[in-house]
Amino acid sequence: MIWSQPNAMNRYHELRMDGALYATLRWNKMYGSLATAECHAGRFTFKRTGFLRPSITVRREDSDNNLATMQFQGSAMINTLASVKGIVEFDSGDVLTFKKTGLRKPRWAFYNRSGTPVVEFHKIRAGKPRVQVILDDDHRRISYVHILLVLGWYAIVLDYEEAEGVVGLIG
Repeated sequence: MIWSQPNAMNRYHELRMDGALYATLRWNKMYGSLATAECHAGRFTFKRTGFLRPSITVRREDSDNNLATMQFQGSAMINTLASVKGIVEFDSGDVLTFKKTGLRKPRWAFYNRSGTPVVEFHKIRAGKPRVQVILDDDHRRISYVHILLVLGWYAIVLDYEEAEGVVGLIG
């Protein structure tokens, strides 16, 4: 599975598996954090809030109830300069950790309570983010695996955009 942005001028992204479209993620506006995802499980919205205590909420489209919330440790700048680390809590009570590792070859992953990666995102090349997604062998047992596939990508794209902003401020 590969997440990519077909056109750098549009905030639209596709997850493809063996060439077939599996999921999409589209930002509702050119600027802002509200995005809508579509996959076989339905339509969902993703929204980033906060700066000093950033978080991401996930909802079914046209719902006011959160399916999941990812709370990050530290500010956006600290996450960008150090490493992203967040805790995802689902409305079902499931809790996962999201971490970014590696500088030269960045990787992101959701880890279960025992520390095993269940969904991994491996950066493919420099430039705009493009990742290969690797699922745990038992991914069908993971609650909301379709949410994790999109949530991870959403967080990676925001991290990339914030890193560009930090470089712009410094440069």
